Amino acid sequence: MADAPEIILNRALAQLLHDAELAVYKPTGAIVERGIRLDGVMPTTVNEFTLLTPLRPTPDGRADMIYRTQIFTRRIGTPLDLRSWAADLRAVLDQKEYTPAVLGISFATEFSALDFDPDSQGRAAVAATYHFLGRRS
Repeated sequence: MADAPEIILNRALAQLLHDAELAVYKPTGAIVERGIRLDGVMPTTVNEFTLLTPLRPTPDGRADMIYRTQIFTRRIGTPLDLRSWAADLRAVLDQKEYTPAVLGISFATEFSALDFDPDSQGRAAVAATYHFLGRRS
């Protein structure tokens, strides 16, 4: 059985974030510091990680689909540190054509973002939702 389009997108995004040195993508094995998870489970064993959560795609006409992913990142530091990380993410994804190069995606855009103050262990976070205009599979 073929993987769902959302899984294909999130794997491509994980590799893109790894290549941009925004996170560490290891498809198998234990999660590492600054690692990426694709399965929706927040690890409790690391302080810094990125979680890619696929959101339900939305049809856009007969042939297109808007794929959506929430990128949640937690890092030790201040909200300003995370805003800087989010700006680096925006430079990689926002208003980009053919990024990532899967599912016939023609355009990516940041839809929303929310900053979180540091928790009691000094870990701030940001959640950004991105939309990707692609083809129906």
